[in-house]
Amino acid sequence: MFSKTKDELVKYRKLKYYRDIMKINIIFFLFFMLSDSMEIFIPLYFKKNGLSAVTYGSLQSVTTILRMAVIWIMAKPKMKNKRRILELFVVINMLHFGFLYMNGKFFAFYIFAVFILTRTIVNTVLNPYLARLLPNDFMGIGFGVRDVFLSVGCAAGLFISGFLEENLLWFSIYMILLLAALLFIMINTKFIEIAKVDTDDSEDDKDAEKTLKSWRDIPKRMKINFVIIVAIGCLIACGLEIHTYSAMIGKDFGVKAQNIYNLYASSVIITAVFSIGGGIIIDRVNSKIMYLAYILVCFLSCFALVFRTPYAYALSLVFIGIKGVLDNVEQTYFFKAYKEYDMEKLYSVNTIIQMILAIVSPMVFGFLYDVNFNLMLMAGIVCLAAAMVVSFGIVDINKQSKYKIIY
Repeated sequence: MFSKTKDELVKYRKLKYYRDIMKINIIFFLFFMLSDSMEIFIPLYFKKNGLSAVTYGSLQSVTTILRMAVIWIMAKPKMKNKRRILELFVVINMLHFGFLYMNGKFFAFYIFAVFILTRTIVNTVLNPYLARLLPNDFMGIGFGVRDVFLSVGCAAGLFISGFLEENLLWFSIYMILLLAALLFIMINTKFIEIAKVDTDDSEDDKDAEKTLKSWRDIPKRMKINFVIIVAIGCLIACGLEIHTYSAMIGKDFGVKAQNIYNLYASSVIITAVFSIGGGIIIDRVNSKIMYLAYILVCFLSCFALVFRTPYAYALSLVFIGIKGVLDNVEQTYFFKAYKEYDMEKLYSVNTIIQMILAIVSPMVFGFLYDVNFNLMLMAGIVCLAAAMVVSFGIVDINKQSKYKIIY
């Protein structure tokens, strides 16, 4: 396995857009030093200031509505305009973290909402763009390498945030410095127009965009497949809503705040160490089996919480780390299946459909958590079990070419 990984990495480094790919990976590294830390900092900030789980769920629901608009808007603009938007939001967040220390309690909802929107913009712009830069045969390993950068950034950010969490001043300074570094890298990164990537640097962007096939050109079986993977995505998102409250659950299980950060960082290390190998497996193994394995790990990450002990909480986060190794199953499957079509628009549609459901799910799961933890846990487990059943209906994308002929 090691020699196979080494051989694949040698080939990966010879890709046409390797330098551009690596700059995107560095952006992921810096941004996710912020992002995962904030996923823990925000709920703990709410809890420390006496705000309920429903209030935190409301933040997720409100931002979900705004994120849908952002995702649809960001699907079509040229890359240079997307970069300008990214840079603008980074600057706004720098100002916000300075303000958070001075008088943040009364504006926390707004400050955190803008940060969540920024994370959506980063993912909506950079993930499809990275998929365009990668050949299909290197999609899994390409996103696996991305996950190494992303996961190392997450782990480093979580460890640092664990030490700074009690001191809001130093935490704010740390966030501002990271955002400044992120802004510097973005300014010095050339974002190639998608049309030129797909057509070997064609000078005519409009003609190049016409080469992308529309929905009506997709074979019938692949249209059905699209509906199935959207349904699976919705079920997985609902099931994993349990982990939205993971930091609060850790507190309820008697885990100290710094240990929550450390456990999250440890789970991210698992992801970082095995992501490239996971990417190679995703590229080579039957995609239906990989989808089922991914959902099973998600299921186990929630089921472990049934035992309600600090050790069960730690085990849950171990499964979260393993889930991270396989996280690319959904994205690489989607990008491989629909790359020759208007992938950015389909990706936006897929994400927006899941978000429509996600408008209410954080509040519902927050309400269930406030009423009875077991009710919330059962709801998530049922959703993930249903996702496993539905996953048997998807196409093995490694054999997709036969559907182009038959249908």
